[in-house]
Amino acid sequence: MRASLRRWAAALAFGLLVASCGIPLDDEPIVIANDELPQVLQTGSSTTTTLPDLLSEAVTIYLLDPGDGEAQLARVERQVPVVDAGTEIAGVILMQLLAGPTSEEQLEANLTSAIVASDEAPISVVNLERPVENQLVVVLSEAPAIEGSDRTAAFAQLVFTLTELRNVDQVRFAVRDENGNDEDISVSTGSDEGDVRRAVDRTDFPSFQILQSPGG
Repeated sequence: MRASLRRWAAALAFGLLVASCGIPLDDEPIVIANDELPQVLQTGSSTTTTLPDLLSEAVTIYLLDPGDGEAQLARVERQVPVVDAGTEIAGVILMQLLAGPTSEEQLEANLTSAIVASDEAPISVVNLERPVENQLVVVLSEAPAIEGSDRTAAFAQLVFTLTELRNVDQVRFAVRDENGNDEDISVSTGSDEGDVRRAVDRTDFPSFQILQSPGG
């Protein structure tokens, strides 16, 4: 009996305390308007935090503009996620180039790419190395499959794209065989020297001009 009285008294005391604090007691939950809540609980209060937008940076790749005659290089700007200090930006740029033109670039600017594989699997980057200053070695899954002037155009796209980087003046290409060995690729140039197995730069492709990027 005394225990019941004590519980009743405690409940009465709690009810008086709540009433004295100005908090109404209701039989059912009610919806409280946003502007009636304390500021720290209001939607859009100064304490609300939002996640920052994904950071990106502009990179340049070179596609082909067939024009009315011989194809020329078209400078195209793309936005890519900012990479951390341990990531080779050249790999990110190459992924953009190897993916080819977007549907918009194809339809609106008639841009193409000569970098094609021998089968349905796209060419991929196996490894990137920097054996000497300002030179980049690109190890591909396979060499561009086409021949003739189109093959020269493919290497021109690769070289002009990679030498957009401030610390790359020359590029050497290799392909990895089934045994995991890297063999230099014969690069088709537009110079009198023809095909070479050495590091190349922009001067090895004298027949190519750079056209203004679409919308630029």
